[in-house]
Amino acid sequence: MNPSPLTLHGIQFVRVHVEPDLDSGIARADQFDFDGSLLKWALDHGFDDQDKTWWVAVGFGTTIDEERPRCPYILDVQAVGVFSVSEQYPAHKHESLAFEYGAALVYGAIREMVTNITSRSLIGPLTLPTPSFVGAFGTRHNGHPDPQQGTD
Repeated sequence: MNPSPLTLHGIQFVRVHVEPDLDSGIARADQFDFDGSLLKWALDHGFDDQDKTWWVAVGFGTTIDEERPRCPYILDVQAVGVFSVSEQYPAHKHESLAFEYGAALVYGAIREMVTNITSRSLIGPLTLPTPSFVGAFGTRHNGHPDPQQGTD
């Protein structure tokens, strides 16, 4: 195993809102399939010149659309991770590495938090879908519509 050029310094939760949606019609959360449901999410990042670290913010939530499958929980979670990139890693790749892999680490913490909270909740554990952030930085910076905020 080789060490990663990305070092995680910490992840802090800005907001954690998780409550059962008893109107969803789903008796057990582990039976829910996210396919076709409407989710809201946001990604942002920046560089701290003083600390020479990158921060990556990830937000994830559910929204209600009567035309689509409804998540059995109402979710609104946001977390921020702080990272540094090894000086041995090519400087022109620092930002994309911090953004894409940092987002994956922060989202993983959100996913774990939601599963932990819901595992002791009324309708049982919910595991969030597994996204890929690979290529998200290039899409964001190549003139495409801003993929960092939206719904799926």
